[in-house]
Amino acid sequence: MAQEQRAPDDTGRPLGLTRRRFLAGTTLAAAGTALAACGTGTGTTAPTGSATTAPTSGATFALDRPLKVILANHTGFYAMVTPEWEERTGVKVEFTREAFGPMPLKYTPAFESGGESWDVVYLWRAWVDLYEKYLTPLDELGVTVDDSNMLPAAVEASMSTSGNWYGLPSNIYTYVLYCNKKMFADAGVAIPTTYDQFVAAAKQFTTGGQYGYVDGWAPLYLFPKWCVWYHLNGGDLYGPNGEVRFDDPIAIKATQDMIDLLPTMPKEVIESPWGIYDAEAKKVFLGGQAAMLIDYQHIWYESRDPNVSALGDDPVEAVIIPGKGGSLPASGTQVVGECFGIARTSPYKEAALDLIRHYSNAATQLGLLTQREQIHAFDPADESGFPSYVAPYADPSIPDTDQAIVEVTFQQQEFKGNRYGTRAGYQRISDIVEAAVSASFHGADPAAEHKKAQAEIDAFLAANPGF
Repeated sequence: MAQEQRAPDDTGRPLGLTRRRFLAGTTLAAAGTALAACGTGTGTTAPTGSATTAPTSGATFALDRPLKVILANHTGFYAMVTPEWEERTGVKVEFTREAFGPMPLKYTPAFESGGESWDVVYLWRAWVDLYEKYLTPLDELGVTVDDSNMLPAAVEASMSTSGNWYGLPSNIYTYVLYCNKKMFADAGVAIPTTYDQFVAAAKQFTTGGQYGYVDGWAPLYLFPKWCVWYHLNGGDLYGPNGEVRFDDPIAIKATQDMIDLLPTMPKEVIESPWGIYDAEAKKVFLGGQAAMLIDYQHIWYESRDPNVSALGDDPVEAVIIPGKGGSLPASGTQVVGECFGIARTSPYKEAALDLIRHYSNAATQLGLLTQREQIHAFDPADESGFPSYVAPYADPSIPDTDQAIVEVTFQQQEFKGNRYGTRAGYQRISDIVEAAVSASFHGADPAAEHKKAQAEIDAFLAANPGF
């Protein structure tokens, strides 16, 4: 049985998360012992019934075909560490690589056809509920998951609302604010610590072909960014009885705040492909044309890579997303986890389980903090997140130059960062929200769009009980 997650305190901050806290407490000592016991991802024996240590030492499998794995394009790290598992087990892995956003367009027909699809599937939290009946519960494989060394977002990512574990966690992603250090220093402007300062800086730097802020706010990946502004305004989208609270003043204010920032951004930010993984937005930031960007941890490493960044040495400062103060939260963000699951139709579940154990353990995932140069040499487009396990964050092999992004990431996780993916109907709800916010960006009245979208959401939930 998974341990119960601790509830947020009255500020909306999840308890017991920050790096400072676990570095200072006994959790780190226990986690360090666990990591030492795990060894390196290939030379240890997993205790019976445990799914969170390294795969079984010496295990080999006789398969009459390669093990089929579907992997999101942004997580090349796991493809990079696969040859080690192939050599140990004698099994070849055949990858299907797909862009993250459209993956349900692949999953739905493949699963619903009832035919054999993939053995290992890459999932994020909402898809665990959506495709629950097509996935293999880990307890059917004799696995009892020990989540004591997992971050809360990793637990959420791998367990369905029904309480069943369908996967083991891969990466954790947390939005933080990145600032171009040279632009701020040259202008004599302090890095913002309040929302008012953030807005003022965005306006000040929008001049001479440069922009104060850049982001990707087009449909398909707009909802996660909208959640940041919703949290900054003190919002919580899901009510106590499963209702969705989109037509309320807080939600409308979040949309209006984003509209107010549009003059400080390139006009294309609300059009595809700018909003798809912020692909175009980050090019503007890494090219030195924008002062600020909110994004995941990969920006820290890409900003230091001369192959993709023109920002030079020590180019960015990563800081907490500044809040509005007063009665509103001191910050807000979006935190999300992803996982590896096993398809019910897989005839090779034992080998599939061993592979996801190889991917999902503290020793392997330490590489997400210590092998960024190798990761980007292997896959220049990689956007892998941070480990799902506590222990790697205290490892002495983390470069000193990267300690700042590790610390800020943990500080940011103190604040509300819900992606609201804990229900099967996530995608439909997200699509409705995105359409309303996008229409508002294009000049429609936000209040009217929110009201119309709320009616669509309510009708969908009424027609799909439990979603």
